[in-house]
Amino acid sequence: MPHDGAPGRSAADEAAAAAERAFIDGFRAAGDKRAFLELAQIPLELGDLKLMQVRIGDSYDVGSASPGFGQREMVYHPLPGTMISARTSLHFVYVAADRKEERHLAGLRPDAG
Repeated sequence: MPHDGAPGRSAADEAAAAAERAFIDGFRAAGDKRAFLELAQIPLELGDLKLMQVRIGDSYDVGSASPGFGQREMVYHPLPGTMISARTSLHFVYVAADRKEERHLAGLRPDAG
């Protein structure tokens, strides 16, 4: 989920993004990551799935590309430094004997409905 306050996002999307930002900041700062997961009510087990990894990643959009007019090649435009945007993603990686699933915070919270 992008953390950039994108225009046109609903209040629910903004609330979910704020919750993710708070989780990421808190998890990174927590001395006891396991206790933080418990406090945040993140399940360690979902049936046969077991939580193996909390994946937090930063990415930066540094260029744009689009199909060229009348050609097969992409037209690439590096972005000026002031237009480079950052995103932080959060995934919870669960594994079972026969599969692996990545979940988002919103789907793991007890109040996710």
